[in-house]
Amino acid sequence: MANSLNKTSLLFNNFALIFIFMSASLFAQPDFFSAKYRLEFGNYLYAEKDYLRAFHEFRNVLKTIDNDTIRFRLANSLFKISRMSEAADNFKTLFFGSALSEEARLMFYQSAYFLNDHKWFRELTEQENYQTTKYKNEVERLKSITYFYDKISLPDTNILFKPFHDSVHTRLAKFYKQKKYPQYKSPTAAAVLSSVIPGAGKIYTGEIGDAVAAFLSTAALAYLAVSNFNAEHKFRGWLFTGLTAVFYGGNIYGSAAAAQIYNARIRFNFENEVKLYFEERNYFLPRIDF
Repeated sequence: MANSLNKTSLLFNNFALIFIFMSASLFAQPDFFSAKYRLEFGNYLYAEKDYLRAFHEFRNVLKTIDNDTIRFRLANSLFKISRMSEAADNFKTLFFGSALSEEARLMFYQSAYFLNDHKWFRELTEQENYQTTKYKNEVERLKSITYFYDKISLPDTNILFKPFHDSVHTRLAKFYKQKKYPQYKSPTAAAVLSSVIPGAGKIYTGEIGDAVAAFLSTAALAYLAVSNFNAEHKFRGWLFTGLTAVFYGGNIYGSAAAAQIYNARIRFNFENEVKLYFEERNYFLPRIDF
């Protein structure tokens, strides 16, 4: 009888332990707001290229965990969503005492480059506190590229092309020639040509249709002015004379403006061509990620 009671008691105790274990497993919930889970979620978002939400997770994790890789990913998340100024500031926190210092310095320069203040960027490359030893050549490439965008004299090709591999020098030489000797049209020349022959300035800038329209309209108005004066219709003669003068002056002004628009288009197309060329090649920079 005692043995039977002992067995019953033991069986009951085992069932009780199993029930408690299962209940604990069933009802215990992980702390999804802990640094561990937020880091795992942040890394998942980062891998999925959801950089904005990854940034917010990493920022919260860094309140309790100080880790260089997390700091780098936070800064890189800002870089990926084009918040370049903030990205640069966060990469700077890894400059000293970090195993990722050199990579952070390169990414700092990339962030600074995309702020599009090229004069300031070139000055930045000269500051010793920011310079990188491992990626010095890569930073020099970015510095060389800035010269293609600014309205300043280009440095000598030996300096400009030096950071790049010989295989791309031919393409860079083409950009150099386009930048140094642009095929601009002179607004003054366009105006003078149209003052001699209405529409000639538009032909000079390649606007043939406008040139024909300008010539015909000015000639027609001039003819009407002369015809009316010959017919002694002075009012209509002076009216058409005034209209002829307006069209003639407008044609001269329009030709000068057409030359300026032509030049702006040349600059725009050149800058787009340069930008596309380097973008497709990631500016000849290594892709850094951790």
